[in-house]
Amino acid sequence: MTDHAHDRRAGSRRVDRLVVAPHADDESFGCGGVLAKYPEHSAVVVVAAADEDRRLECKRAQEVLGYRETHFLDLVDGAVGTDMHRLVGLLDDVLNISRPLELYLPYPSMHQDHVATYEAGMRAARLSMTPGHWFPPTVLVYDVAAYDVDLYPTNLQWNVFEPLAEDAIDLKVEAVRSYMSQQVAGPHPANGIKQTAHAIGSARQLHWAEQFALVRTVRGPDVAVRQHRSDGSVLRRGAVR
Repeated sequence: MTDHAHDRRAGSRRVDRLVVAPHADDESFGCGGVLAKYPEHSAVVVVAAADEDRRLECKRAQEVLGYRETHFLDLVDGAVGTDMHRLVGLLDDVLNISRPLELYLPYPSMHQDHVATYEAGMRAARLSMTPGHWFPPTVLVYDVAAYDVDLYPTNLQWNVFEPLAEDAIDLKVEAVRSYMSQQVAGPHPANGIKQTAHAIGSARQLHWAEQFALVRTVRGPDVAVRQHRSDGSVLRRGAVR
C-alpha cells in the first residue's frame, strides 16, 4: 500500500456503505446510482493500482457522485489475488476503520481481479474471533454489466433492487463517462447505462433501479446494529437502510 493510500485510510471515517471495486470505474459502473443517492454516507475501496490518468478520472467520478472518500490499495492490476492473505488483511483494515453497515462486492464473473476481490471481500466480511474485527451486517454483490459470462459458479441471484431517481442515474452516466481512458464506441453496456437502469426498474414497478444479490442481512426488532468494540464497549449504529 502506498503512503498516499495509507494516509487516506488513517484519516477515514465510519460510513454506512462501502463499495469494494476491483478497478477504478467498477464502483461507478456497478454502484454509481447508490453512491449518488447516499453520497454523505458512502466510501469506495479501489483494489488494483491505477496510473495517473485513471486516478484523476477516479477523482473526477468521485466529484460527480459526491461520495466521501476513496481508499487505494494499489495492488498489481490483473493480479490482485496473487497474495490473498495480504488482500484480505488490507480489506480487514478498511472495514475495521470504516465499519460500514452495508458492504458491496463485485460479482465474480469473467475477470480474475473481480473473482479475487469478491473472494477476499467475503473473507473480510467473516465472523472473526479477532477482537475488534468488523462484521458488516449486510453484504451485497453488485452487477458489472460489461461481464456477462458467468465463469465462476455461484448461487447468487439479483434479488435486491435499489430505487433511484432520474438525477441519480444521470450522475451515474456522467461518472462512468469521467473514465475517458475506458470509453468504447458503439453498442456496449457502458453506453446503455440509463436504458439498463430503466429496464431493471420497470420490471419491479420502478422508473430506475440498480440490482444487487443479497449475501446476508442481519435484522433485529429495532432494525439496529449492535457491535462490540475491541475495548469491550458497545457501539450502536443507525438503522440499516
